[in-house]
Amino acid sequence: MIKKDQIIAQIGHPILRKKTLEVETKNIKSEEVINITTELVKIMRMFNGAGLAANQIFHNLRICVIEIKNNSRYSFLPNIPLKILINPKIFILNKKNTFNSFEGCLSVPNLRGMVKRYEEIKVDYYNEKAQHKSEIIKGFAAIVYQHEIDHLDGILFTDRVINNKSLVTYENYIKFYEKKYKESIIKNFYQ
Repeated sequence: MIKKDQIIAQIGHPILRKKTLEVETKNIKSEEVINITTELVKIMRMFNGAGLAANQIFHNLRICVIEIKNNSRYSFLPNIPLKILINPKIFILNKKNTFNSFEGCLSVPNLRGMVKRYEEIKVDYYNEKAQHKSEIIKGFAAIVYQHEIDHLDGILFTDRVINNKSLVTYENYIKFYEKKYKESIIKNFYQ
C-alpha cells in the first residue's frame, strides 16, 4: 500500500514553502502539465482531499485541483465539480464577509485549526485546455479555493490559524468540534 507521506510533501519539506512558478501558456497542453494534473486528481481522490496543489506532490508549478464529489470526509457538503486551475490568482470581492473555517491539510497530517477565510472571491486562471477563465466563487467553495491557492504561494493553513488554541488533532476535531462546525457551515452557506 502506498503511504501518504511518500507521495505528498509533509509540513517541513522545503517545496511547500516556495512560491510556485507560473506555467507558460504555450506549455499548458504539454505532456508534462497533463501528467501533473492527472496525478493531482488521482492522488487527491485517493486520499479523500478537497483539493491538492502541485507543490504538494513535489512539482514546483502553479497548478492545483479542487473537487468534492462523493467524498466521505465531506459528505455533508454539496458537490464541487472537478476544477483544474493553472496560474490561478485570487481577488477578494468582499473583505467584510468572512467565515472561520476549521481546516486540515493532506500535507499537515492529523492537525486541524481555525482559519479566517473570505466568503466571496474572484479567481482568474487557465483551465487544462489553455482557456482563460474568470469566476466568482462564493460560500464554502471559496474557502477551498483559498486554501489550495495559498499552497501555490508557499502558505500552509497553519500560517493563517487565528489562534493557536484552535489547533487540535483530527481525532479530537471529530470528537469535540466536527458537529458544531458542520452546523455552522450549513447555517452560513446552505440555508
